[in-house]
Amino acid sequence: MSTEKTLAPQIFGADEINAVVLDPGSYSTQFGFAGYDQPLITTPSYFGARGDDDVDYVFNESTLFNPTHKPDLKINPILKYNKVVNWDAAQAHWEKLGKELSVQPDEQPLLHTESPLNSFENRKKGLEVALEGLGYCGYYAVKQPTCVSFAHGRPNCLIVDIGHDLITVTPVVDGLCLNKMIKGTAIAGNFINKLLEGVLEKRGVEYVAPWQVKSKTNVEWENKDTKPVWEKKDIDMDDSVKNFIKMRTLREMKETVVECCFDGELAIEPTSNDTDGDVDMTKDDFKLSDTELLEKPSKSMLDASTTRFFELPNGLSIPFTLRERQLLGNSLFTPDKTILGDSIVEGWENPQLRNGNIRSFLVNSKDIQPKEYVPLRRSKKGEEEDLAASKEKIGESCGLTQLVQSVLNSLDIDLKPQMANNIILTGSTSLITNLSDRLAQELTLLNPSMKIRVHAAGNSSERKYGAWNGGSILASLGTFHQLWVSKAEWEEVGPERLVVSRFR
Repeated sequence: MSTEKTLAPQIFGADEINAVVLDPGSYSTQFGFAGYDQPLITTPSYFGARGDDDVDYVFNESTLFNPTHKPDLKINPILKYNKVVNWDAAQAHWEKLGKELSVQPDEQPLLHTESPLNSFENRKKGLEVALEGLGYCGYYAVKQPTCVSFAHGRPNCLIVDIGHDLITVTPVVDGLCLNKMIKGTAIAGNFINKLLEGVLEKRGVEYVAPWQVKSKTNVEWENKDTKPVWEKKDIDMDDSVKNFIKMRTLREMKETVVECCFDGELAIEPTSNDTDGDVDMTKDDFKLSDTELLEKPSKSMLDASTTRFFELPNGLSIPFTLRERQLLGNSLFTPDKTILGDSIVEGWENPQLRNGNIRSFLVNSKDIQPKEYVPLRRSKKGEEEDLAASKEKIGESCGLTQLVQSVLNSLDIDLKPQMANNIILTGSTSLITNLSDRLAQELTLLNPSMKIRVHAAGNSSERKYGAWNGGSILASLGTFHQLWVSKAEWEEVGPERLVVSRFR
């Protein structure tokens, strides 16, 4: 392929284009037409197959969550840490989404939002799949933080994306990501799911999938001796299916009960069965640790007006006191002190998943990267200082506030005040009650001379689909349509040069 040509040989007219926007994430994928205010399809980023060699993929949501008529089905992720790990399934999935909306790829271009930590090879593969595999007439890849900044109308901002697998903090200047300044951690939504799973195990509760239940009676959990009353269906499925269904239940549990509180305002629950739940307790009244109280809660704790119950598929209702709910949410800020104790949570043993330097874990240092964007206002730091800042380890287990503060500290003094005044929260896990308030309070205490402002959309769909919404705005702009990459340009210029020079 020749690398002499860099200009697109084909210019698309804005008035005739109805582009489609694809926003794949670790838990769900969003798809719809540009210009709409929310995606038309939201579907799990998972696929079902009967074996490793099976190409008859299952993407139907009702089948994935209730696969009783396919007992040999196995469910696997399409993406992990926001990066595609199975391209065959990804192509089949995206093709199915296009057919559901009657998209005509030869007439409608595709805008693809991608992780700012995506690998060079994955970016090339995405270009190939869109133009050759799916046959789209045009393609463009935009980083998700850039899309979020456009959705909020703030081209200069700090994007804090709290998703399923990852939390990433990305400075966006003039609409472009400062890639070397990105920091992140795997202490995100799935981390809380794992803590909730640990709470169930501590309480001696065995998870039962909905399709295993024939009938049930509601029973409130009181102690480890409490047994659910239900009748079992004689159905057995693969462990991957059970884990997938359990993840959905844990996600619902997280969205229902988890909340944050300010540092020093953790609720103090009565721990004695002889204590009235309305009496104010002090720290001196505690005889058991939070972990021990999970297994032996007092009657006062269970009967308190602030205690919430979550019903499992087999009818067993699990109590969560206000303190327990706050400890679960606060784990995003203090991951080394969780409701399960001080030990490292299983699955997060790798320090690179916890120390804020997720870039070194996900991005190959030998990957070809686009040249870092340097704002005109910026003159204090050189490229070597940028590289050193990106490799800096924040701590053994990095909390959300530490992560954001570390990125602010790594920025030029000219950019820092503007970034601090334009912090944007996005991602489903950012919807946890009081999370944005605590982040704003702690950052204000750490930066008394700066005006800290955390912007969090009040509409839950805007928070969940911030990247898709921004992509929808971009792809519907008349001035954007000269940027589409056609298959002819892909063949003439080559994917390597396009990825480096065009998709910044």
